[in-house]
Amino acid sequence: MPLFLHSTRTLRPRCRCCAAVLALVAAATTAPAQPLLDDELTFRGGFEGDPIEPRFPRVDGEFLLPDHPVTRQLEWLLDELQVGTTTTIAEVQQRFVPGFDPQQMVDFIGALRTEFPNARILDVIGITPVAATVVIDGDSGPPATGFLQLQSQYSGDELVTFFQVSNFFGSVQFPSDSTLNLEQAADRFMTLGSENALFVGYIDAAGECVGLVERSPDTPRALGSIFKTWILGAVGEAVTAGTVAVDDSVFLSASERAAGGAINSEPLGTLFSVQDMATLMMGISDNTATDHLHELVGRGPVGDYVQDAGVSDPELLLPFLNISEQFHVFTRFNLSTALSYVNGTEVFQEVFLNSSIEPLGPSFPINFPFFHAELLTSGTWRATPRDICRTLGTLHATAEDFGAFDLVDEAMGAQAAQPGIRNQWARVWYKGGSLTSGASGDHVLTHAWLLENNEEFPPLVVVALANNPSGGIDAFEIQSITSRLVELMRPFVP
Repeated sequence: MPLFLHSTRTLRPRCRCCAAVLALVAAATTAPAQPLLDDELTFRGGFEGDPIEPRFPRVDGEFLLPDHPVTRQLEWLLDELQVGTTTTIAEVQQRFVPGFDPQQMVDFIGALRTEFPNARILDVIGITPVAATVVIDGDSGPPATGFLQLQSQYSGDELVTFFQVSNFFGSVQFPSDSTLNLEQAADRFMTLGSENALFVGYIDAAGECVGLVERSPDTPRALGSIFKTWILGAVGEAVTAGTVAVDDSVFLSASERAAGGAINSEPLGTLFSVQDMATLMMGISDNTATDHLHELVGRGPVGDYVQDAGVSDPELLLPFLNISEQFHVFTRFNLSTALSYVNGTEVFQEVFLNSSIEPLGPSFPINFPFFHAELLTSGTWRATPRDICRTLGTLHATAEDFGAFDLVDEAMGAQAAQPGIRNQWARVWYKGGSLTSGASGDHVLTHAWLLENNEEFPPLVVVALANNPSGGIDAFEIQSITSRLVELMRPFVP
């Protein structure tokens, strides 16, 4: 039974017709966001410092994208969608992996050119070195824009490995959610899982998390890949200390490949910068990048960062496992043995980790003789929504020494998870996660945003942790209500 651990799934509403790659997506009309709480944030002391520069700034109406393998392919593709351009089979063969049918791809690009003539990017949802998700439009205008997803190789010829465009009608919210106020939206979120928890608030000038709307904010819940924020923090600390540099090379090692790693198909020995590894870990939640960085900084410093970040019960996260080690707990031991580890003291867990888990090595290639779905919510990384807010605040305070803050800012800012968010904020940080069983879907589905503008109010935070031990969490329902929660964090009516 397959196990999937993801962070970022930029989901679209359920399709009316999804047979073709160019699919129609259900529309929803979004009501304007109302003032948060009688404009109460407008008089709170602002955060002084240099103006926040957007992660993907616009110049003359066009986004400036980082120079990555995938963005080079994206820029070529957008050029191909300009009126009067002709795409050839030879060009497709030069830029796409052999699994694509060249003639079909030529025809598809031609259809896109008709659908979105002179295409341009309207919204950047997520960009990492190997994956891009953007919203595009063309001169044809309404009714639909395009939800474009593109993936490429990191090394070699940087060939395209995935390409899809769906019609998008402007919102991921369902009509029933689009008129809810903040309290109602919080209540709605709590109905979407049996063990949900929510924190909506801000980080004040003293670095404290102040709740505006809370539901079980101090109850530990399973996090999925949100746990990677502590690894990122430890990498930032190492950069600040001068023991790691953002442009240091990390080579792809067989011993650190993990199940679900997007970069597992790259040749062993491929060199990644620390910055690129961090951006992959946060932007597409790459599990293999995660385990390489966990190994780079070490288990001890990651555990130290957990405690420095003010986690209320660090023992729930210590000893701090990497991806492969956590997967082994789920899948390589019988249930009674796995439970003995999960419920054991920290001393017992340290001994068992050293003697029984670490010798199993990487979780890729996949070898899962067991699958204990009942441990997805109770036997994995857990913390409270307020803990995640504190961690975001600690990351926000990362020192600038040797580019440490830039490393954190680029990695956390790589992904917004949903359309319509990045264009509203100067700084968008996001991390989320999921734990899924093939039989019963999502048992864990989590989202955490830090949102900040150059106005006089502090960073706003939304942490929404959905847990259901029996699975079946509806990702589209969660996407809709979290979109509404984030929308309602705008202090003023647009």
